[in-house]
Amino acid sequence: MTVRAGSNLKEGMMNKKRWILVGAVAALLLVVFVGRGLFTSNEADYTYWEPVLSPDGSMIVYESVTELSLELFTMDLGTQAVTQLTNDEYANWSPSWSPDGNRVAFASSRDKNVDIFVLDVHTLEITRLTSHSGDDINPSWGIDGAIYFNSNRSETWEAYSIDPDSFVLRKLTSLDATSP
Repeated sequence: MTVRAGSNLKEGMMNKKRWILVGAVAALLLVVFVGRGLFTSNEADYTYWEPVLSPDGSMIVYESVTELSLELFTMDLGTQAVTQLTNDEYANWSPSWSPDGNRVAFASSRDKNVDIFVLDVHTLEITRLTSHSGDDINPSWGIDGAIYFNSNRSETWEAYSIDPDSFVLRKLTSLDATSP
């Protein structure tokens, strides 16, 4: 009887191992053939992201993901012609047209932080406007010619402006000011 009990126990353990193996194989097949979507993103790519209309209404500037990074493009609304403005390994985003439509301000993550840059849409020359260890983001070109942006350079997010020609920087808000 002990021998039978031992072989029944051994047989039961073998059956249990078989079921575990069958279960593991079934789970693997389920993931491979049915559950592929569980491990892939269903989010849409960043294509034509943050479109901004040019001052004359003829073009938009936007960002899209490329093989390298997040890059800036323009599209002529009349012809649908697309021009890539940036082509580098840096993420470039938040474009904003200058009032005359000749330049675009944008944020870019270079040198391990985010700063504000200006790109000439005709020559594609890029000029760095800010250079601080804090992050400078959300550039918006004002009708007065200044670029307004947010920065955490004072250890809290505040509003700043910079003149893109003279590089004069102004802090517009302070911790003492309260918002409505």
